Amino acid sequence: MIPVLLSLFSTMALLAAAVSTFRACARSSSTYEGREAWQRALAHWVGAVLVTVVTVAVGTRLPAAGDADRQSSVSLPWRAIGLVAGGLVVAVVMGVVLAVSVRASRRRQARRRRAQQAERAVQERIDSVVTRHDAVLEEFGAHLVDFLSALECPALNDPSIGETERFDRARIDADDARITVRHGQDEHLVAAYHEAVAELEVSWRIARDHAGRLGTSYLEPAVSRRLAKATDLVAVVRGGATEHERALAYQRVRRLVGTSVRVPQLAVLAIEHLVRPALPAGGPGDSGAREPGKGHRAAEDSLATAEPR
Repeated sequence: MIPVLLSLFSTMALLAAAVSTFRACARSSSTYEGREAWQRALAHWVGAVLVTVVTVAVGTRLPAAGDADRQSSVSLPWRAIGLVAGGLVVAVVMGVVLAVSVRASRRRQARRRRAQQAERAVQERIDSVVTRHDAVLEEFGAHLVDFLSALECPALNDPSIGETERFDRARIDADDARITVRHGQDEHLVAAYHEAVAELEVSWRIARDHAGRLGTSYLEPAVSRRLAKATDLVAVVRGGATEHERALAYQRVRRLVGTSVRVPQLAVLAIEHLVRPALPAGGPGDSGAREPGKGHRAAEDSLATAEPR
């Protein structure tokens, strides 16, 4: 009777060890609960092996210690027990292999999700920096096409001014970093682009505010006076009553400005677009060409009233 109980206990111990192994495989081995689960599974396997060894030892010694009647009365199905134990071992091995495969697949999927999340985070960071970069370029572009801004804040177009030179250098560095980050989204490249745009924002605010405070005061007094006259005439260029008035005002603006300050080419093209129809000398159908004295005299009179003394 004792060997039968031992064999049943051994079978139950093997089943308990198998269940503990499945539970340990289902948990992450890096956590505290996972480590405890593997320790319990190991303890169950040690106990199952010990019970199985004791059962086998008792079964092999009982026939030699008793007589033939006892040997015939106590005969254990060792073959069946061995088949059950072998089946359990095979099931446990297959379960462990399956659990390891499932865990490996889950880890690969988790790594893939983390990589995708990291790529999305990097792309969102790049998009944010690009938005800030474009905002500065839009503000600077608005200045480049504004002829009046070039007259009122000439320091913003003068590379000899330290603040302007710093902004120009930061703008070039930011453009280079933007091109570089397009070809590779490495963390170092993204960080370098972020730093370049941060420097661009700071240098732009400093250069813009400094040019606004400085105005034309750093120029010679005669140049400042000419630019002040040209600034007043720009209003006539933009809103003159006739084409000839606007064209004559623009010609006087060009003579006043001359080469005293640097005016962006985009600003020149933008203001010339307003007076381009009237800039030529006039064709056969131009009434101003047929009576030039009358049109120009009226324009000069209006300009004389608009120009400060």
